Amino acid sequence: MSYAAMMAAIGGWVLPGSLICVMLAMGLSLTADDFRRVARGRRALVIGLLSMMAVPPLIGLAMALTVAPSPALAVGFVLLATTPGGMLSNLFTDLARGDLALSMSLTLVMSLIYVLVVPFYAHTALVHFMGVEAEIRIPLGGFVWDIFSITLLPAAAGFALRAWRPGFARRLKGPIKLAATVTLFTAFGFILVDQVPVLRENLGTLFWITVSINAITLVAVLILSRLARFGRPQTVAVGVEHLMRQEGTAIFIAVTILANNEMALPMIMNTPVALVFVVLFVLAARRHAPVAAKPMSAAVRANP
Repeated sequence: MSYAAMMAAIGGWVLPGSLICVMLAMGLSLTADDFRRVARGRRALVIGLLSMMAVPPLIGLAMALTVAPSPALAVGFVLLATTPGGMLSNLFTDLARGDLALSMSLTLVMSLIYVLVVPFYAHTALVHFMGVEAEIRIPLGGFVWDIFSITLLPAAAGFALRAWRPGFARRLKGPIKLAATVTLFTAFGFILVDQVPVLRENLGTLFWITVSINAITLVAVLILSRLARFGRPQTVAVGVEHLMRQEGTAIFIAVTILANNEMALPMIMNTPVALVFVVLFVLAARRHAPVAAKPMSAAVRANP
C-alpha cells in the first residue's frame, strides 16, 4: 500500500471507525438513571453548559485571530475550542472526588449540542480564515449527518444494548473501549508524522498557544465557579469538563470531513498539554477534599 493510500485509509476508515467504537463504548456505559441525573442539580448544569458554550470558543477564537501561524491552524484552534468534554472527564472527576453525576450530565448534554452547532462553527471558520466558500461548497446537511453518524448513533446503539442486555454490554464495553483507544492514538501518530514539516516549523507556537488556552480556561472557570458559589465537587466537575476535551471528534472533522491534516495539529498538541493540566488540577482538588472523620476507638469513647 502506498503512503497516500495509507493516509486515505486512516482518514476514511480507521479514524471514523475508532471514533464510532469509542462512542459505542460510551453508550454501553449509560443507563436511564444517567439521563435522570440531567434533571437534578439544574443550576450547576445550566451554568456549566453556558460556560462551555461561551468560554472555550471565545478563547480559541481570540487565539486563532491573533497568534495562529496559518489559516489551517487557525481553523484547527476553533475546532479544538468548540469540542465538548471527553469521556475521560468523568474518570478524572471521580478521581478528584468531584460531582460525578454533574460531570456525566455535562458530557452527555454537550455532546448532543455539539452535533448541532459544530458544523456552523467549522463552516464559519473555513470561510473567514481560508476563504474557501468560493471554491468549495460545504453541504451543512451532510456535515451534520457525518458527525451525527459517528457520535449519537453509536452512542444510542450502545445505550439500547445496555438496556436490553446489561450483562453482555458490561463485558463488551472494556474490550471495545481499549481497542478503539489504541487505534485512535495510532491514527493520531500517523497524522502527526504526516505533518512533521509543519509541526517542526510551528512546534513552539503550537505548544504555547495550547498551554495558554488551557491556563486561561482554567482561570476563567475558577472565577465563574466562585461567582456562582459552586461547592468544591461542582467546581471540580465543571473545571475538568472544560479541560478534558474530545479531540478525536475534532480530528475526525479536520482529517476526514475537511481533508486537511494540518488542521488536526492543535488537537494533537492539546492532548498531552490538557492531560497535564487535568492531572495537576485533580491532585490539587484531592488535597483540598474533605477527609472523612475516623470513628473513635472504644478506649477513647470510654475515657473522654
